[in-house]
Amino acid sequence: MAKDWHASLLLLHVTDINQFGGYARGLAYTEVIASMRENATELMTRAKELATAAGVTVTTANLEGAPKQQITDVANDAENGIDLIVIGKSGTNAFSRLVVGSTTTYVVQHAHPNVFVINDIAED
Repeated sequence: MAKDWHASLLLLHVTDINQFGGYARGLAYTEVIASMRENATELMTRAKELATAAGVTVTTANLEGAPKQQITDVANDAENGIDLIVIGKSGTNAFSRLVVGSTTTYVVQHAHPNVFVINDIAED
């Protein structure tokens, strides 16, 4: 889509390090967080390589915090020049969406740019 529209991409990854809560902050906590950060960097590096190979101008950002808030904050910051957000429709289970709200729903409701929601699970 970005190539067809001659658009640039901002690929955003948000690591939710708060998902473990205080109970999991033992000795392994720092190792888990370090692994999550490393995985995020590897994922974004690969995504940038794919987009660049397709002829799309790309920048990346790795953030930490509540994904729905971070995505919305980045999207609503006029300096980023975001025109369209492309986001998957799922990622949590039904109970989590009921209790804490879906990231996608939050972004759709609070982001100023248009939001394009896609199926992120292939169906046969």
